[in-house]
Amino acid sequence: MDQMKGMVAIVTGSSRGLGRAIAIEYGREGATVVACARPKSPTQLPGTIDETAQEILNHGGESWAIACDVSEEFQVESMVRQVMERYGKIDVLVNNAGIMILGESFLDIEPVRWDQLMNVNLRGAYLTCRYVLPIMIDQRRGSIVNIGSFAASDPRINGTAYCTSKAALHMFSQCLAEDVREYNIAVNILDPGSMKSEGSSVIPWARHDWDQRVEPEIVGPSAVHLALRDAHSLTGQVVLRSEFGQTWGA
Repeated sequence: MDQMKGMVAIVTGSSRGLGRAIAIEYGREGATVVACARPKSPTQLPGTIDETAQEILNHGGESWAIACDVSEEFQVESMVRQVMERYGKIDVLVNNAGIMILGESFLDIEPVRWDQLMNVNLRGAYLTCRYVLPIMIDQRRGSIVNIGSFAASDPRINGTAYCTSKAALHMFSQCLAEDVREYNIAVNILDPGSMKSEGSSVIPWARHDWDQRVEPEIVGPSAVHLALRDAHSLTGQVVLRSEFGQTWGA
């Protein structure tokens, strides 16, 4: 406990699923957690950032919920500015917000849906990094954890748009790691594996291996470990949650 005491962490897409689990784990480890997500899910899935923040508070932690669509630049800029005005620093950024389109053929994905997915999955990470990195550069330390996926390198998955966005996110993260290494900022990609999340539960494609999937809470400790890294200890890596404590994080 208290591995992240005194740290300020932003977790995007933390109204439910993996983002919520990571935010709660950070709170339990002593971090001040900024939970952010769109104020209303377009898919009507349950969960809000206010509920996430309240659960952290109920466990004795500190949290603040800020509504933010990471694909909208002015909202990202406002969110980061509010965090700095209130806390004066940002130690960790977790880019978890994402959209999935799986089980559909390429020609079934209209341009507007393609753009929506890319805007959240890729542009969202670009925007949050763009506004958080100047702060971390001034601090000469920070950790960015981008949530990746095995879909980035597995063309057998029926998800052209989603797989493309994750492959781009992986390369973006690795290039960014080199770009900011001199400032002692870590940028890593966490592949959480298949999970039993609210989003996955409504995707027919996920039903074939539901029993083999893990609860989002299982990912928490590996996300904490990455939050504590800097450019000297671990950066520019794609790491698998399933190998945490074995090939990395031991």
